[in-house]
Amino acid sequence: MEFAILCTLLLKMKEGSAFLKKFSACMVAAATSIALLLVLGNSGTLPWFPPAVVFSLAGICLAFGLVYPFIWHFREKKGRASSDKIYGFINTLIRYTIAFNLASFGWKKIFELQFIVPASIAAKPMDQQSGEWLTWYYFGYSPAFGLILAFIQIAGAYFLLFRRTLLAATLILFAFMLNLLFINIFYHMNAGALVQSILLTFGLTYIILSDYQRLKTFFFDSLPDIHFLTAKNSIAKNLIRLSAIVLSLLFVLYLKKS
Repeated sequence: MEFAILCTLLLKMKEGSAFLKKFSACMVAAATSIALLLVLGNSGTLPWFPPAVVFSLAGICLAFGLVYPFIWHFREKKGRASSDKIYGFINTLIRYTIAFNLASFGWKKIFELQFIVPASIAAKPMDQQSGEWLTWYYFGYSPAFGLILAFIQIAGAYFLLFRRTLLAATLILFAFMLNLLFINIFYHMNAGALVQSILLTFGLTYIILSDYQRLKTFFFDSLPDIHFLTAKNSIAKNLIRLSAIVLSLLFVLYLKKS
């Protein structure tokens, strides 16, 4: 009797985990699709794609993310849905929407639609500038650096669409977007830029977590034996490691006082 109850609980936990996985995939697909719609909407400046249409489609995407997992899970239990095919489609949608989004921002940098500060704003003293204009002026100061950022976004977006290069591209783009997210938060960029960075970072995080086991093996389970620290005692090794942090702190404190 107890064994039967345990089996029932395990089965319910497994079903719950399977549903949560479906729900996560659908919500991420909805989030990255909404991010793409916001890019296409282009702040309401396109007459053929007004804000009313953009936000209506965004609402449909959100509804899809909330409702479809229940339909999917029910159909799968009835043997009417193939999860492999659905996961394949959703994962492709996530990768494509992120790629399109990031590539469009890369092309905007190349064609000088970003990092452009009006002369009336640039002429003001620095202490009178907003964090957003200071950021745009700083990044726009070097056209070469802007092109490098554009290359990372376009190349990363392209390689995001190949299975062999998916993980490498995702890790590079995740670091890129996480840095951009922090800039948008702490330099008080506009709400649209902040939402974009949140949604895209969310989508890239999902892709990374989908390959969690492979990443765990690569970074933690199969480290090469390079004998960087030759001390055999683990306490001595940890002290050597800690010394790099503590001694650098003491060095900086010495410079501050001198």
